[in-house]
Amino acid sequence: MSLPRFSIRRPVTTTMIFLAVTLFGFISWKRLPQELFPAIAYPQMTIVTLYGNAAPEEIETLITKPIEEAIGTVKNLESIKSISREGVSMVTAEFDWGTNMGFAHLELREKIDPVKELLPLESEDPTIMPVNPFSRPIMILSITGNETPQELLKITRRIKDKIEKVTGVASATISGGKERQILVEVDQGRLQASKVSILSLVEALKNSNLNYPAGTTKGKLYEYLIRTMGEFKTVPEIKDTVVEVDILNPSQRVEQLTEEDESKVHEDKRLILLSDLATVKDTLKEDSSFSRHNGRDNISLAIQKQAEANTIQTVKRIHASLEDLKLSLPEGIDLDVIYDESIFIKKSIKGVTDAAIQGGVLAFLVLYLFLRSIKVSAIICTSIPISIMATFSLMYFKGISINMMSLGGLALGVGMLVDNAIVVIENIFRHHQAGLHQKEAAVKGAEEVNEAITGSTLTTIAVFLPMLFVVGIAGQLFKDLLFTITFSLIASLWVAVTLVPL
Repeated sequence: MSLPRFSIRRPVTTTMIFLAVTLFGFISWKRLPQELFPAIAYPQMTIVTLYGNAAPEEIETLITKPIEEAIGTVKNLESIKSISREGVSMVTAEFDWGTNMGFAHLELREKIDPVKELLPLESEDPTIMPVNPFSRPIMILSITGNETPQELLKITRRIKDKIEKVTGVASATISGGKERQILVEVDQGRLQASKVSILSLVEALKNSNLNYPAGTTKGKLYEYLIRTMGEFKTVPEIKDTVVEVDILNPSQRVEQLTEEDESKVHEDKRLILLSDLATVKDTLKEDSSFSRHNGRDNISLAIQKQAEANTIQTVKRIHASLEDLKLSLPEGIDLDVIYDESIFIKKSIKGVTDAAIQGGVLAFLVLYLFLRSIKVSAIICTSIPISIMATFSLMYFKGISINMMSLGGLALGVGMLVDNAIVVIENIFRHHQAGLHQKEAAVKGAEEVNEAITGSTLTTIAVFLPMLFVVGIAGQLFKDLLFTITFSLIASLWVAVTLVPL
């Protein structure tokens, strides 16, 4: 039994199927993620390793080359590029397009883990970071106020911690602001006169600014933890740090002294404090980034979303969180949104949606102009919204988001959605005017052109099919366009041979 004959003989079943498709399409429309452009998986990973104060030559020899040799056998690796700068090594691994970057990340981690033992002890562990040149913040906040720069930075960090807990937010990056810094300015002359090395001074500061566990002690009912409290609480405490113990009579050896002279040795020892060698200053760090808004210094907070998160929904949650934050901020602190990607997405979606609606209305007017029948034009135009709903359902199961490319493909296909229906209904009315009963005319008219419109639809799809084989960024961008047009045309063909005859 052909599809037209089945749809006419089972009108209730056919109607329920299309109602279910419409319902699925509406639910899919609400659940589909909305983005400005399709998600692009850029096949690059950067391995960053920090090694403070090391020269570029040391970075290349001790870190960059071992990492390059280790990752050289990873699958689908196309090229390796590296940059060795003062204090940092960056090795970029570029893979073939279409590589699963999740598995590539795991393979890189497996190759790098054994190399960690060969790296310098003072260097940090290598960090693998995905590269996406199209990744941009979904929202940028501006924080200004009458507070001091240090206090404003503290408030911004509180805001950052709060926002990073919002569902869908991946990270928030602070730009601008002044950060407090305790600066120890060493006097080179005093250091040489005391015969103390700069490394000894650094180690003394590290070992002094430390809380250390000291075991446990048992009471009658409880066991207590003991720890030594050594962290600095105030800046003046730093200058009292003991750097070294100086022996004033080093020519005498303790083992050659009698018991009576041992006390003299202790009296000849002197503590060398940090204040004897350096000056401690409570200052601000050198600016590494600047941020201004409307000609006024501010602190910017750039918010990145998670890869699978819906931009519009995430922005809504951030706005709700900001409303709560504003109530807890000190007076005089202004928190403004200076960039919101969801606004562009909404405008883009609205523009494409309006274009699709206008296309549908114009299609109806053109049909009425040529067919001179409101009933026939209305029947044909029902294929547009139903085909669109079916397309949304297929997009949802394929994992395609609503973006400029997919909606552009949908708008492009709106004009073609009625082509099959026009051919079917024109042939049906030709048989009806020839004297056939309505049902027979519907079945015969649809069956006659069934193969013709199927071939025509497949020919149109075949024009866009080569986009599947395009690699690179262009391929990832236009695949959504291809799938959307294909889904809409298949849906329109199905509607034309089932619902239109019914």
